Amino acid sequence: MKKFLKLFLFFCVPVLVLGCTMEYLLRHIPNEFQIKSDYLKTNTADIKTLLVGSSHVLYGINPEFLTEKALNYGNISQTIDIDYDIIHQYINELPALETVVLRLSYTTLFEQLKTGDESWRIKNYAIYTGVNVDADIKHHFEIFSVKFKNNLERLYTYYILKETPDYVNPSGWGTHKAVHSVARLETLGELIAKKHTASHDDLYVENLGYLKKIVSECKEKNIDLLLVTLPAYGSYVNNLDSLQWKRTLDSGNLMDKTYENCVYFNVLNTERFGKQYFIDVDHLNVAGAEKFSKIIDSLLTQ
Repeated sequence: MKKFLKLFLFFCVPVLVLGCTMEYLLRHIPNEFQIKSDYLKTNTADIKTLLVGSSHVLYGINPEFLTEKALNYGNISQTIDIDYDIIHQYINELPALETVVLRLSYTTLFEQLKTGDESWRIKNYAIYTGVNVDADIKHHFEIFSVKFKNNLERLYTYYILKETPDYVNPSGWGTHKAVHSVARLETLGELIAKKHTASHDDLYVENLGYLKKIVSECKEKNIDLLLVTLPAYGSYVNNLDSLQWKRTLDSGNLMDKTYENCVYFNVLNTERFGKQYFIDVDHLNVAGAEKFSKIIDSLLTQ
């Protein structure tokens, strides 16, 4: 028995030490979630606008171009159930909050992060933010949420190559380094539109419920809600499923008509944003974000 115990400790202790070391090092790689959390903590009394949504918001609205102090709490693949968790939690912690800006994209009512291929991203909320999301035990650890190989690559890139990962400015807006050629924009539209088209509508009713709860909670706190559908490139818009888009559009218009504190602003297909304003078919680049942010600011200050 003693030999077995010694053998067990001989193999397990090094594994435990390695795991703890990796967890510690991974948590000290700069990331956008920590930056957003820090900004929220230091500006709690002054934030008047909270921007929430997926990468469309993350890359598409820069708080630096808004008149009032704002926090961009958009993140890659963030879905409306998590949007609700964020708003529900912080609506009582931000005394100066006047407006919530929420994206209503083609995919918003048909997906949830926890049921998709990128559910591993839940660990970013569980570890680095104070948002109470529905997270499994594994999502409270870096080493259990992502493949071992991917974690090794992150450690090597940051600590050995000294390359800083993409993240955000202090108020939460992110820039994207990848830029596609004009020819690629034309061919990419159909591919991404198909990727974003839901194979079923099982989540539609539940997600519409989250949207209604967001509007209602904002109304209770006398907070305005601006629903926005951001611009997209023509090759993407032209390949959207008509039924899925109609249900999205109808939902936005319904919120606008039903709730006096809600306005729906749809600029999905607009000539104001040509190809020079896009990173890819459904994300704005730096120039596009500046232009769209100024449009949003004009709506907020009216």
